[in-house]
This record gives sequence, C-alpha cells and structure tokens, in this order.
Amino acid sequence: MKINKIAAFVTVVIVMMMYLPLGASAASGVHFTVSEVQSEGNSTIIFDGQKWYKVNDFDDDKEYIITVKNSHGEKMAVTIADDENSSCIWNYYRQTMVASSTPRYTTLTTSLPGGFYYLVCSGEKVRYAYTRSVSGDLVWDHYGSTLRYNEAGTYSYLKYDEESDEPLSFTSNQLEAAEVDIYTNGDQLERCIISQPHAANYVIEDSNYTAPVFNVGLGDVHLDSIKWYVDNELQSCSEMCFTADVLKDKKAGVHRVYCLVEASDDKGIRYRERSEDALFVIAKGVVPDSVMTFSDIHEEYYRIGDAIGNIIERTGGYIPSLVICTGDFVNGPKAETDIMMSRYYPRIVAELGGLDAVFVSGNHDSGEAASAMSSAADLGANDKQPPSGGQIFNGRSDAVSSKGRNSLYARNIIVYGMNQESVMIPKDGTIDYTYENVIGDIRNFLDSTAKNYHGELVIISAHTGLHALGIDPASVNRVGMQLSSWIGENQYNIDKSYELAALINSYAKNYNMDIMYLFGHDHSRGEAEMFLTSGDELVSPKSYKEITTDKQTIDFTYAHAGYLSTSIGSADTSFSFIYRDGNEFEYDLIRTSDNYTRHTVINAKNVPEVPVVTTTSTTSATTSTSLVTTSAISGSKTDNPKTGDSVNAVFFAVPVLLLLLSRKKKR
Repeated sequence: MKINKIAAFVTVVIVMMMYLPLGASAASGVHFTVSEVQSEGNSTIIFDGQKWYKVNDFDDDKEYIITVKNSHGEKMAVTIADDENSSCIWNYYRQTMVASSTPRYTTLTTSLPGGFYYLVCSGEKVRYAYTRSVSGDLVWDHYGSTLRYNEAGTYSYLKYDEESDEPLSFTSNQLEAAEVDIYTNGDQLERCIISQPHAANYVIEDSNYTAPVFNVGLGDVHLDSIKWYVDNELQSCSEMCFTADVLKDKKAGVHRVYCLVEASDDKGIRYRERSEDALFVIAKGVVPDSVMTFSDIHEEYYRIGDAIGNIIERTGGYIPSLVICTGDFVNGPKAETDIMMSRYYPRIVAELGGLDAVFVSGNHDSGEAASAMSSAADLGANDKQPPSGGQIFNGRSDAVSSKGRNSLYARNIIVYGMNQESVMIPKDGTIDYTYENVIGDIRNFLDSTAKNYHGELVIISAHTGLHALGIDPASVNRVGMQLSSWIGENQYNIDKSYELAALINSYAKNYNMDIMYLFGHDHSRGEAEMFLTSGDELVSPKSYKEITTDKQTIDFTYAHAGYLSTSIGSADTSFSFIYRDGNEFEYDLIRTSDNYTRHTVINAKNVPEVPVVTTTSTTSATTSTSLVTTSAISGSKTDNPKTGDSVNAVFFAVPVLLLLLSRKKKR
C-alpha cells in the first residue's frame, strides 16, 4: 500500500537523521530567544487568542509551548525567530516504528516561513539543526520543573539568563536549570486515567442480563467533568461509575463504551483524557474448540474488537473459545515491564470485551510482562511462568474448569507461548537470534503433552518463525512474488530453526499429534500469508552466519497468525480464526478492512473424546456435547457471564455450513 511505503520511507529518513550530520539552510538571522505570553493564573496561558493548559510531560505528536520564568516571575516562551517571523509552538515527536533495539529518539520542532527547525542541545549551546552524529538515546522530557535532554545517558538542562544576548543555553548542573513549564491544547491534555473502563465478561443474548456497569479510575486529581458515550452517542451519566441501561436487550454484536474526563490538581496541572474503548460483547454462544489469534497489533488495539465483531458477524452471533495475542503489542524500542502493565495491558483488556485471552511477547515487548499477563488469566499457565514463556493454556486444566468463561469450550486446545526473550541472546555487545535455548523447553513441553495426549490441538504460539525468509518458496509478498534470495537479518532467519522444526515434526509424527506453529513478525519485510501444512516442505535456516539452510517435509501446520495492525510492510488488519469440524480443522485468515478470507481445510489426525463441559452455575448439573455433530448443549443452565446471576441459556456449537456460507471470498 502507498501509505505503508510512505511510512517506511519516513522511518528510514528519521533513522538517518539520528546517525548522519544534518545541515539546515536557515534564513538569515535565525536565533533562539524568549517572548512574552499572557498568563491566566497558574495553569493557563493565552497565545494567539487560544488557551493553552499546563501539563506534566510531553505526549506523542502533540504541540507545546515551553516557558521559563524571568526575574519578575513572568512566563517567557522559548522562541525561534528570524528577521521577520517568530514561533514558540513546538511539536513533540517520539520515534516508534523502528527495531526494538533502536535507541529512543524524540524531537522538539517548529517552523518559520524560511524553514523547519529543531531544538537541539549542542554542548552548552542551543542549536536549531543537528550538526553531529547521535549514537545513543536522544530524549527530551519535562523532568520536575526542568527541560531535560538525554543523549546516550548524559543529561543536560535548559538554562535561562535574561541578561545575556543569548538568553538560552544548556547546563549539566541541574541546580542551574531554568524553571520550566509546558503547555498544550487540543482534545487530550495530561493523562489522568489509571484504570480503564472494561467489561468483566461477555453476556448472552436474551438471557435477561442486567445492564452492564463501567468504572474508570483516576489518579490524585479533582474531577471537573466526565462524559460517557455508547457507540459514540453521549449518555446522561456524569459520574465515574456508569450503568449502561441502553445496552440491555440488544442482539448479538459488539458495542463500544468510553468516557471523556476533565480534571485538575493542586499544582495547576490540567487533565483531559479519552478512555480506551471498552468493548461490550453480546453473543448467542461460543464456537467450541476455536481460536482467534493475531500478531503485531502495534497499539492499534481497537482492531481486536473489530476482529471479535467480525467473528460474531460471520458466525451469526458466536464468539471464539480463546484469544491468543502473539506479540508486538507496542511500538518503538522495547517497552519496559512496568510501562507495559500500567499503560498498555489495561487498553488491551478493554478491547477484549471479557473474552479469555493469553499472551506471547514480541521483539517490542517485555517477556516478563507477557508472562504476567498470561499468568493473570490463569487458564492453565505453568506456575511461576518465566520471561521466556511456557505453557499458557490447557483447556482441560482445573484452572479453566473453575475460572474459564468462553474458554470452558476450548477443552481440546493446549497452547505453548514462546516469548521473544527466549530467542534473543546477548553476545559481544550484540544480539544473537537463535532457538538454542528454546529447543530444550519445547522438548520438555511436547514430551509432557505427549504422555497425556487425548487428541487435543497443540498450538505453539511464537512471534518469530522457522522458515528461511525469502528462500522458502512460500515466502512471498502480497502479490505472490518471492521476496528475495536471502533476507540478511538474524532476527528473521534464526539459527537452529531447522533443528526446532525437526523436533516439532518428530512429535507430530511419532505421537500422531495435531500441532500448529503460528507466528508473526515478518510484516516489516513484506511477507504475507505464509501457510504450510502436513506434506509440504519447510525450508529452514541452520546457521545464519554461514547462510546454510535445509528442508524437511512437515507433519504439522505452519502459518502466519496474521498482522492485525496497518503499520509497515504487509501488515493489513488480518487475524486467524481456527475451529474444529469433526475430523477437520477450518483455518480462516481474515482481513477486517475488507473481509477478504483465505479459507483452508486441514485434516485432523484425531477426533478427541469430548469431556464434560463444566459450568460455574451453583445450581446446574454438568452436560456434554458432541463437537462432531455440532449439536447443542441442550438446555444447560449457566451463570450469566456479566452478572453472575443464574439464568437459562442455550449454547449452540455453530453449524459449520453457517460459517462456510458467510465467507465473502475463498482461496
């Protein structure tokens, strides 16, 4: 797509900016100075007839006015000027779509009719263009009451001397730093939401469920106003707790609930934030032994809800038994665990709408965070899940029986999550990408699973693949053309891939196991719709450094999970929906943007004996169903998933014909 090409080009240019000297053809007399702004109390300034509000720190791609105080206590705006014009509005930019190991990079930029200018720290001087290379982090932040610049771990602070001809400079001594405030305007000011609204669970159509309740949690602020919206329509509630009566008695589908909060604190900071959409899911039932899985969401979390809604639409009202989220939840350099858990995980949960989900980290994520997220789901994950990953779901576990919701109907699914940390080995100041440390863990998992195997579908969910990118004949771009002879990056052609593939193959053959290896990651190199199954040849790297590969005929399914974002390369809003139909698996790769579907039928080796489906109702007896004949769980009495009220609801296993007829396109 043209947009993706443009985004890739911009990324390349920005990376070059970090490492190459930049010269700017500046207009005559361009210099830094300060200019007066009108203050309205401690929290507001007026500029060009508009109000700007005091905030704590910079946020992505927003405009700011940066002020210092003179000896009279007046606020003066950091300004760039030439002979005729001046500007004090600075755009803050954080580089995001880059490799996870790329240094952090932010800029403050402004423009005049004569050109485009940066705020640059160059020793003790202020410059408007980069004149030397930058080899590490380059980060601006509002630190306490200072404007701080971090270059590769060395900190400098903005200094203001109103008596000087050049009033602005930098110092390494924080005690000499100017007292700095920053102001912004627009739809979002400072963030204040610390607990996102979300639905605790899905509900069943016509089950007499009570109106769902949504809560938002705020930091230490004074609430000025709050507005709630359902499907973008303003509601009458103005409290932090919202009972959505409008969502009662709706038919199967998805609805989005969010709030807009305005607040302030004792320091004069102004807050305005829109919450994440809280997906509210109304279903007719659950598709037994089904999985919705995707990779590379890259902060476009609303697409998770889009995918769930797509499944509900194409099945006539039914939801998947399990969601598997396979890495790259965020953008940019690798996110720390605390940031993942506090800022991003709640946004993902909000979009899941109460459906059971497990998580695998990508190269942009913390493996520790992904393991914590899967452990929090508590659906058969191994105890004390390490950052490298492990078993994250077992449909026949006691945990699923006692805590599962839709996953109660994924009794014949087992999932192993391979976090990206397990593939990355620091060596001599660089990173080696190898499955060396993974092979033993996978062998132990498969060995344990084989000893207690009852025909379940075993999914190995990993961020990276096992094939030689570009060399394997199935490694193609969107139009079906071979990528290249060899993609020369270790993180795409990983050492010992052949050995790991051979190990998985041996268990698939020797124990007659139904195994699927599902991965993502390769969208940034333009690969699309990789799919191999039993009887196909898989070409895998043996050694990256020696550029050696080998091929083997596989006895398992090997496929992209889908790239649910739109960022870079072949990412095209796609996800996978997999479900069992007797002695077959139906595998749909679905694109939410246009509903394009690649449908594949995979012969199952086993038709498992279906165990009793246990509900959490305090009054109902357990019942069973045949997934082969897709008969109903007739008259089972189950808890209402939202309220816990005991209600009569009939869960149907979706007739496969209904799914087939709903497809818009097959291949």
